[in-house]
Amino acid sequence: MYTRLAYSQNPSDALIGSTTGLGHGLAMSRDLKAIAERLILIRESVHGGMTQAAFGRLVGIEPQAVNNYEKLLRRISVDQAVKICAATGASLDYIYRGITAGLPAELATNIQKKQRERAKRA
Repeated sequence: MYTRLAYSQNPSDALIGSTTGLGHGLAMSRDLKAIAERLILIRESVHGGMTQAAFGRLVGIEPQAVNNYEKLLRRISVDQAVKICAATGASLDYIYRGITAGLPAELATNIQKKQRERAKRA
């Protein structure tokens, strides 16, 4: 599931998340965390909030894989992200880049509510 870093000219550089010889490993780590947070927001915003198992069944992804994506253990592949998009109305732009334009109104509203709730708790 892991792929070699696209930024590296050295094929011996390790897998995603490695900072060996790279100055941007921290940025990549932040990106993975942001993706994971958006996946959680999607899951919590669909059908009034769902468990990882129920969400996995809805989108056609193993619950353990959903957990791995949310816990930063694995980066979600485009194929798996497309499954989430097809089942929820989310977009790849939202999952990978955080762009909310194009999200269904109900999903966007629910995500905003969840974000406000989290901000109040912080």
